[in-house]
Amino acid sequence: MHQNLRRIPFFGELPDDVLKAISAKLHLERYRKGEVVFVEGGSGDSMYLIESGQVKVVSDMDGEERLFAYLGPGNFFGEMALLLNEPRSATVKVDIDAELWVLHKADMDELLEQYPSIAVTISRELSRRLRETDKQPTRRHEYRVVAAIGERIGDLAPSLARQTGEQVLLFDLGGLRHSELDLEALSRSGVTLLDSRSTTYLISGGLAESLGSLVEKFDRAVLCILPQKNEVAIKAIELADVTIHIGPGKENWVEQMAIKGHWHVASEPAAIDRAARRIAQRLVGLALSSGGARGIAHVGVLRVLEEEGIPIDMIAGASAGSLFGALYAAGLSLDEITAFALGLKDKVALRGRLWDFNLPPRSGLIRGQRTLDYLDRTLGHKTFSDLKVPLYIVAADIISGEEVIFDSGSVAEAVRASISVIGVFSPAFVRGRYLIDGGAVNPVPTGILAQKGADIIIASSVISGLEEQAHRQRERKEESPPNFLGVVMNMMGIMEREIIKTKMMPMDVVINPRVGIYSSMEYDKAEEFIRLGEEAAQEEIGRIKELISPRRRGEQRVRGNTPSRVAITGPGIPARQRW
Repeated sequence: MHQNLRRIPFFGELPDDVLKAISAKLHLERYRKGEVVFVEGGSGDSMYLIESGQVKVVSDMDGEERLFAYLGPGNFFGEMALLLNEPRSATVKVDIDAELWVLHKADMDELLEQYPSIAVTISRELSRRLRETDKQPTRRHEYRVVAAIGERIGDLAPSLARQTGEQVLLFDLGGLRHSELDLEALSRSGVTLLDSRSTTYLISGGLAESLGSLVEKFDRAVLCILPQKNEVAIKAIELADVTIHIGPGKENWVEQMAIKGHWHVASEPAAIDRAARRIAQRLVGLALSSGGARGIAHVGVLRVLEEEGIPIDMIAGASAGSLFGALYAAGLSLDEITAFALGLKDKVALRGRLWDFNLPPRSGLIRGQRTLDYLDRTLGHKTFSDLKVPLYIVAADIISGEEVIFDSGSVAEAVRASISVIGVFSPAFVRGRYLIDGGAVNPVPTGILAQKGADIIIASSVISGLEEQAHRQRERKEESPPNFLGVVMNMMGIMEREIIKTKMMPMDVVINPRVGIYSSMEYDKAEEFIRLGEEAAQEEIGRIKELISPRRRGEQRVRGNTPSRVAITGPGIPARQRW
């Protein structure tokens, strides 16, 4: 036993007689994935040495699990509470089936008295850990081990390596049996292929023990399994942080076994790349603000992001942002969206035959049925489940004042609700609610993206600030009062600006097209709006590329812990740092 202890850094340099004495005091305990070794706040009456497997150190005293570290074979934990006679400062859970050697307090006290050299080793290791703790931010739950089943599962690991710069293990447990892999290309991308049929790993120690050693050498591991309910597949799913089914079909037993998480992903390259970003916690979310005609600038922003190869994994939009976000998510090309935007000046005119007036006007000048029909045709009668990119649309309940988020059902119906400017359109009656313009409650819906799991949040905001509005009035010598539509749109602009001031929203990059000198009804300025959107996006593209560039796991920033995250108070008003 004492020879095994030499593999543990804590005991590696101790003489044989000390190791033999320690061996006599250790007791082996076995834990399955998901079991808790000890809980935060509990008594520190023992320390643990990891023989095989992996544990994670977390804190969940505030109700939200915060991840501090993963520990594998050769590591030890629980010594702080044991030595200082204090409560446990964290909870330790088993992440991969583990064998742990346990040393109880009474035995440790006896060993320290007999062998003072143990105390020196402990002090050195504790000092190192304290230095590392100062450097490392709190991390969220990570997907380090992924079980993959279905089509093109061999493409997941290269995508992960390419987008993150990490060292990725592709562990074939039978799932790649009929796949043709370019081994040289895999190696160049930072992927190491391990074929269980050509190794003794599973035979000599079992999958859990093998994986416990491998996760110490690689940033992530992708376990490729057969769509068959066998012992190896079941164990792989049990050990994985998430199980991903790529391609069509459904395996009920997989969903039942994958209690840690199960994702169903399309087999297209873009979908696999998005799954890789989700694994690496690098999903990109784009928020498109309200703003009437000025929202056409979002088209220019979208064009630059697409031309520069910036992935968009989800979109949240309010009012005008919901319209252009829906067109993009539905799969229309940027040329098609541009043509749509340029044609709006004719559509919104009386001769555009888009308006069905309420006579007499009750809750709005326009009924909105023609608008709904037009949107439905343009969007190809799509529902949210048909979209190429996940989309979230914001509307406001005029009765309760609540924010309503659409992510299912008819896309056109959601857009019609979100663009329903109060007083102009009759409220949209959807699912038992009367809904109006989403800008009334959340004009730049970045918070929705954060809630839905976006890790990198980009906002495009065309809401004008006070300075821009005053400049517009001076330049155009607007001395006469605005017409009815002008009054309504200016009122909406004031309301949106005030909401942004008081509702702090998380984001990494804010793109502010300089469209504030124009009114929100100037659809004839579509070309200018698109150009200004492109210019604003180009100004921020360097920062965006920096955020999505390959970066090893230890180098990744953590949400809310870096000064790069900002909260805007409105275009024309400097963004404030959010720490």
